[in-house]
Amino acid sequence: MGHPEDFYDGLAADYHTLFDDWWTAAELHGGVIAALLTARGVVPPSSLLDCTCGIGTQALPLAAIGYSVTGTDISPRSVTRARSEGHARRLPVRLEVADVRVLHEIVHERFDAVISCDNALPHLLTDADLDLALGSIRRCLRDDGVFLASVRDYDSLAAARPTGTPVSMHGRAGRRHASGQAWTWSADGQYVDITLFVLYETVSGDGWRASAHETRYRALRRASLTSALDTNGFGSIEWLTPHESGYYQPVVVARAR
Repeated sequence: MGHPEDFYDGLAADYHTLFDDWWTAAELHGGVIAALLTARGVVPPSSLLDCTCGIGTQALPLAAIGYSVTGTDISPRSVTRARSEGHARRLPVRLEVADVRVLHEIVHERFDAVISCDNALPHLLTDADLDLALGSIRRCLRDDGVFLASVRDYDSLAAARPTGTPVSMHGRAGRRHASGQAWTWSADGQYVDITLFVLYETVSGDGWRASAHETRYRALRRASLTSALDTNGFGSIEWLTPHESGYYQPVVVARAR
């Protein structure tokens, strides 16, 4: 299975196709995250680090709201695209390439909040790597700073072991794009290999262009992430369901001790 860097490098140019309109979705994501942070006293222009920023789906709209945003990601191509998207919208965001396990070696400031959205942490396949990442994130937070992350509901998913996600089609005829996922679970239910398919309708309308991107996730249960957060200097840990938070994935929020 592909390394996360390769997975997101390959997906960077096509990432927007996962949405009907990427920027509209990004503004929605940013608004929900901002509301969760504001409820915990982190308001603009507080300093914020998006440590798995991808092409900027949360980092850029949070900058537009008025946060002082730094974004990092393991994928150079994603960071390059995030810079382009930020420049196009005249958003003052600092963006760097960094592996979240050694984040503090690249980013030396301490922030009011650090976020990691859209199921990024489950790319860390071992307890050791998860500890490295959370320990590095803790070093980038001021005392009592807020850490917020979203992950898939692996407690439920590992029990059901779905074979993937349905194809989602967007756009008008002649310029449609679509994406879907095929999932293969390990025998013990601890890992899931995914193949993400992206399809574009050709401009001529006589066919489709397809690409496939592969990676592996750890089926990271809530109890395991909660324990790892506690071990690595976080407290006041709370989990919010999508119904409670307004975000499309479960959200965990913690404070740096």
